[in-house]
Amino acid sequence: MNKEKLFGLETGFISTNFIQILKNFIFLKYGLYEYTPLKLTSVPLSILPEVGMITSDGKGTNVGKGLISGTVRMGYGHHRMAYAIYTWSVAKKINTYLHDILAFNCNESVAIKDIDGLYSQMSRASSEMGGMIEWLWGQITSGGGIGSLQFSVELSERYVNLLNDIPRTNPYISSYPLNGQIAVASGFEKVVHLIPDNYPQHYLLVPGAMNLVQSPASYIKFIEMGVPKENLHVAGHWVSHKIAANAIEHSNYRNERAAKKFRKRILLAIGGAGAQRNYTLELLEKLKEKLLAKKIFLWINTGDHKKISEDIKLKLTQLEIPFDDISGREALLKFTSQRELSNLNEIEGNSVSVFHFENYFEAFTATDELICVSDILMTKPSELAFFPIPKIFIRRVGDHEAASAFRSMELGEGTMECREPHHALEMIKLFSDAEGIFVRMNECIIRNSREGIYDGARVAVEMANS
Repeated sequence: MNKEKLFGLETGFISTNFIQILKNFIFLKYGLYEYTPLKLTSVPLSILPEVGMITSDGKGTNVGKGLISGTVRMGYGHHRMAYAIYTWSVAKKINTYLHDILAFNCNESVAIKDIDGLYSQMSRASSEMGGMIEWLWGQITSGGGIGSLQFSVELSERYVNLLNDIPRTNPYISSYPLNGQIAVASGFEKVVHLIPDNYPQHYLLVPGAMNLVQSPASYIKFIEMGVPKENLHVAGHWVSHKIAANAIEHSNYRNERAAKKFRKRILLAIGGAGAQRNYTLELLEKLKEKLLAKKIFLWINTGDHKKISEDIKLKLTQLEIPFDDISGREALLKFTSQRELSNLNEIEGNSVSVFHFENYFEAFTATDELICVSDILMTKPSELAFFPIPKIFIRRVGDHEAASAFRSMELGEGTMECREPHHALEMIKLFSDAEGIFVRMNECIIRNSREGIYDGARVAVEMANS
C-alpha cells in the first residue's frame, strides 16, 4: 500500500503557502499550538449499548481491543455511514467502539464544530435562497482539490490528541476523512476509509489508508486523479445491517402491498443541516388534496430540528390536515412495530405523521427505522441515496450530491432530482397511479442486493478485521 503523505501528488507553490497561512490562523484562533493529552474512556452508546462511545469526561472504562468506527457529528450523513459500520460489526459480534471527534471537550473539537456550523448555515441558505448563493455553494462543495487534502492532512497531524491512549493495533474505519487522517498520523496499523457520495474529490481521501468507494465510476475517476490502485477498492454502498440484510424481503413485501392497492407510505427525511424546510412547507400545500382524501401516507422525520418540526406542524394546522405528533425513540419504535411490512394490512388513521427528537442519535437513526416500514423514501441525494428503497429525490444541497442521484438512477431504484415541489408532486402521482415504475424499482433493488451492491459496510468490517 502507498504510504506517501499525499500519495506522491503535489500542490502548487501558491497553494502550499496559502495552506500554511490558513493553518497558522486556525492554530492561533483556537489555541492549537499547545494541548493537554486527553484521557479517553468509553461508555455504552444509548441507542446501541453493545457499542462503546469514546468520551473524554473520565467516565466509563478504558478502550480495549476492538474495531473503532470513526466519524464526526457533522450533519447526519457521515454518522449514518459510521452507524452502518457499527451495526454490521455488532451483528458479527465484534467488540466495537464509536469515535466521534466532536464528542470531546477540547479546542480541537471546538474548531471542527465551528466549521460544521458554517457548513450547515451555508447549506440552508443555498437551499432556501437559490440563485447565486446556491451556485456559489455548489462550486465550493464540488471543488475539493489536492490543496484541500494537504491542508486536512497537515491539520490531522496536530489532532492526534483525539486518539490518545487508544491501542494502535485496533482496526480503525473512518467515515470522515479527517478521522482517517488522524488515525494514520497516530500510527494505527490498519485504517480503512469510507468515501461518501459519488463525486470524487481529493479532500475525501485518506493517504496511507485503504480507501473504499461505493461505485465503479467513482473508482475509475479516483484512478484518473492519480490515486494508487493499491489504496482503492470498490466495496458497495454504506447501509446499516437491518436494512441491507432485509433488502430483498422488504422489496418483496412492498410489491405485495402494491398488488393489494394499499396506500403508499412515503417517508420524507429532513437532512442534518435542516435545508429542506421551505421545500417541505410548499410540498404540503401541493399534497393537501391527496392527504385529506387519504390517498397516501406522509411520514416526516424532522430529526432534532425543533424549529422545523414546529413550522411543519403549524403549516399542517393552517391547512387543516390532521396529523400525528410523534416524539422520542420509544414512541417511534411503537409506531414501526405496528407497521411491519410483513403484516400486509392497511393501517387507518391520519395521513401525516411528524417525528422529532431531542437526542441526535435518535434523530438520524429514526430514518433507518422508518425505512424498514416505508414504501418510498423522499430525500435529497445524500448518503440516503444509496439505500435499498424506491426513492424520490428532492432538491440537492451542493452540486456534489447530483452524482449520487445519478448512481441511484443507473441502478434503477431512484428518480431524477426534483428541483421544485411540483416536480416531486408529479413523481408521487406516478408512484401512486402507475404501479409499474414502483414494482420495477423494487425488482431492481432485489437484483442489486443479490449482487452485493448494498453490502459495502459489511465488506469494510470484514476487510478491517482480516
